[in-house]
Amino acid sequence: MKRGLLVLAAAFVLAAAGYLLCPRPELEAAYPQSRAFFDSQGRLLRLTLADDDRYRLHCPLERMEPRLIQATLFYEDKDFYRHPGVDALALARAFWATYIARSRRVGASTIAMQVARLRWRLHTGSLPGKLHQILRALQLTRHYDKDRILEAYLNLAPYGGNIEGIQAASLIYFNKTADRLTLPEALTLAVVPQNPVHRNPATTNGFANLQAARNHLLDRWLRAHPKDCHLNGFFDLPLSVRHPSRLPFQAPHFVNHLDAELLPTKCRIIHTTLDLHRQQTVEALVRAHIARHASEGLHNAAVLVLDRRSMALKAMVGSADFFDDAIFGQVNGTAARRSPGSALKPFVYALAMDKGLIHPASLMKDAPRRYGGFTPENYDQRFLGPVSAHDALILSRNLPATRLQALLGEPGFQGFLQQAGIGNLKPAEFYGLALCLGGVEVTMLELTSLYAALANGGELRSIRMLADGKDAAEPRRLLSAEASFLTMDILKDNPPPESHRIAAMAHGANQVAWKTGTSHGFRDAWAVGICDGLVVAVWVGNFDGQGNRAFVGRSAAGPLLFEVLAALAPDRGWTVEKDVNFSQLNLRQVDVCALTGELPGKYCRHTKKSGFIPGVSPIRVCSIHRAIPVDTATGRRACMHMPGKTEMRVFEFWPSDLLSIFRTAGIVLKDPPPFGEDCRLDQQATSGLPPSITSPQAGLVAAMNSESTSTRQVPFLAVADGDVRRLYWFVDNRYVGASPPGQPLMWTARSGTFDVRVVDDHGRAASTTLTVEWVR
Repeated sequence: MKRGLLVLAAAFVLAAAGYLLCPRPELEAAYPQSRAFFDSQGRLLRLTLADDDRYRLHCPLERMEPRLIQATLFYEDKDFYRHPGVDALALARAFWATYIARSRRVGASTIAMQVARLRWRLHTGSLPGKLHQILRALQLTRHYDKDRILEAYLNLAPYGGNIEGIQAASLIYFNKTADRLTLPEALTLAVVPQNPVHRNPATTNGFANLQAARNHLLDRWLRAHPKDCHLNGFFDLPLSVRHPSRLPFQAPHFVNHLDAELLPTKCRIIHTTLDLHRQQTVEALVRAHIARHASEGLHNAAVLVLDRRSMALKAMVGSADFFDDAIFGQVNGTAARRSPGSALKPFVYALAMDKGLIHPASLMKDAPRRYGGFTPENYDQRFLGPVSAHDALILSRNLPATRLQALLGEPGFQGFLQQAGIGNLKPAEFYGLALCLGGVEVTMLELTSLYAALANGGELRSIRMLADGKDAAEPRRLLSAEASFLTMDILKDNPPPESHRIAAMAHGANQVAWKTGTSHGFRDAWAVGICDGLVVAVWVGNFDGQGNRAFVGRSAAGPLLFEVLAALAPDRGWTVEKDVNFSQLNLRQVDVCALTGELPGKYCRHTKKSGFIPGVSPIRVCSIHRAIPVDTATGRRACMHMPGKTEMRVFEFWPSDLLSIFRTAGIVLKDPPPFGEDCRLDQQATSGLPPSITSPQAGLVAAMNSESTSTRQVPFLAVADGDVRRLYWFVDNRYVGASPPGQPLMWTARSGTFDVRVVDDHGRAASTTLTVEWVR
C-alpha cells in the first residue's frame, strides 16, 4: 500500500512537472494565411489562397461579431470558461457510452481539445489519439488564456471545403468581414464546424442540412435570449450564400503587383487606394478601344490612373484582357519597362528653364546637327528652322530637345532621371543624347510619377497603393514650381486628337496638359495627361515587342487617354492655372520679340508675352533685327552712317543654318545688301557675329582607319551670320579651302592634334582643336 502511494505520488510529481515544463506552442501562426484585398470603399477585390491551397485569414477575437462568439460557445462548449481545457465528466460519459455500453459514439471534445486537433492535425478516433489530444489541450491551457484559445479555434475551424476560419468563411459566403455578420448569418456559421462536410454552405445537400442545424440552434438561442424573439422573422427569409467559385477577381494586375510587393510582410487584410468603380470603367474603355481598332493591329493596351493630389493609385489596367494568352494578357504593362519615346521631353524643357537656358518663347533651332557619331532626326524627317521652345515641345521636335539635353551640364538628364527614381539606369555615356528621345526604358508607374511631380509643382512623391499611406516615402524636389508650371502651361496647348477636338472646345470643358510618345520602330505608343486632380497614362503596343506603324502616340494612345479623362474627370472648366497660387511663384509675364523670343531691341517690330523666371530665365536682346547704314546712291551697305548719303534700314540677320532651311522650304527673305567696295575688311569685321564651328566638335577625338583614304575625311562646317557668303578654312594657319555657309568642306586628315580656324568673308573668325588618332 505504501509502495503504491509512493508510485502514485511520483506519477503526480512527474505529471505536474510535465505540465509546468511543457513548451509554449505556436497556434494558428503555424499555418499559412490568405490575403484579402479591398478597394478604397471596402469592396473585396480578391481573396487569395494560402500556400496550402486553403482559404484562411486570421481575425482577432475583438473583431468578430459578439453574437457569433456566443453562438459558437453555446453550440460547441457552453462550459468553456469553467473547465480547465478538458471536461472530465463529459469525457467519462463519452467513454462509458462509446466503449462500455457501446450504445452510440459520443463526443466530448472541448474547444481547447478541438484547437489541439486542428493545430496538430491529430487523428482522435482511437484511445491513443484521444489521449494525445487531451495532453495537447492541457498544454494549450497551460500557456494561453481562454480568449486566446477561443480566437485560435475560430481561426482554425473548418467551414466547408477548403475554407478555414471565420474571417475567410464570412468573406466568402456573405461578402463581409466577421464583425458585420447578422444574427442569422452568425448562427449559420456557428453550426458548420461541427460537421463541415454535411453542412457545407456551398453544396445543395449541405445547405439543407445546415439550415436544419441552424434552426435547432435558433430554438435554443431564443430560449436563452428571449429579447431576440422579434428577429425570428428574419430566419424565414432566404439566406443568400455565395459559392467560393464566385469570389471576385477584380483588378488582377493591381492585386498581383501588390501581392508581390507585400510578400515580405505579414499584412493579411489589405485596404488599398484603388477605386473599383473607376477600375471597371477604365477596363471597359480599354476593351472598347481595342475592339474599334483591332483591324489596325491594336490588340493590347495598359492604363494607369493616379490621384495626383494624394498620390493614390485609382485604377491599374495592365493589359486589354488578363485571360488572353495570345496577347500575354497576364503581363502587367504598367510595371513593364518600355521605351517612352518623346514622353520624357517635357522634363528636358523644364530642366532647361530651371538652368536659365530658355523660357517658353525662346527661339530654338530645328536644324540638322551632328553630335559625334549621333545625328538626330525628326519623326517626319523634316526641319522647321527657327521655332519657339513652346512650339518645339508641342510639335515634339527632336533636334531642339537633343540640343537642350546637350546644354544641361552635370548631372545632366541622366542624373535627373536617377534622382527621380527611374530604375535600371545605365551610365549617361551609354545613352548619349538619345536619352530624351526614348533611349531609356521606364515603367508606366515611373512615368506617371514624373508627370505627377510636374503637376505638383516639381515635387516628386511616391505613388500610394495602400490606404494607410505607409508606402509613401519623403517627397523630393526635382524641379522648381515655376518651371513646372511653365511646362504644364505649354502642354495644355497641345491640341487634342482629332476625334476629341469638338468636345475639347465645348463650354466648361477641362484643359488637358498632355504629351505623347512613340518609340523607335513603332513598338510603343504613349499618351500621358494631367487634368484636374488626375494623371492618366496610356500605352498601346505588343508585349513581344513587335512593331506596328499604327503605334503612334497621338493616334493610337491619345484618343483612349481623352476617353478615360472624359469618363473620370467631369467637365468643370478646370485649367492649369486653377491650382496655382501665383503670389507664391517667382514668375512674371514679360514682352519679348515675337520672332526670336529674346528681349526686344529697338528694331523689333512685334512683341508678345512670355512667362519669365526673374533671376533665372536668359536675358538676351534680340540680335536678328539690326539696323545698318545703306548708301542711298548704290544700295550697298556702308561702313558707317553718314547723314545725307546713307539711311538706316532694318534687316533680319538669320544664321546660315536657318537660312538654308528657309530656302529649302521656299521662304524668300530679304537679304542684307553686301558691303560697298570702299569698306575695308577690318571695318566689316567689327559688325555682326562671328562664325560658330559645329564640326569638328571641340574636344572630340576622331578615330580613323589609316589604311583607307576614303574614311580619313573630316567635315569642316560652321554656322555663319546672315550676311556671310563664303567661309575660309585653315589648319595650323595653313589655308585648306573654302565653302559656302551650311556646306561642309571635306579635309583629308592625318594623325595629330590640329588648330582648326574659320574666317568668314567679312574677317570674323572662330577656332577649335581637332585630335586625330589612327586605328587598325
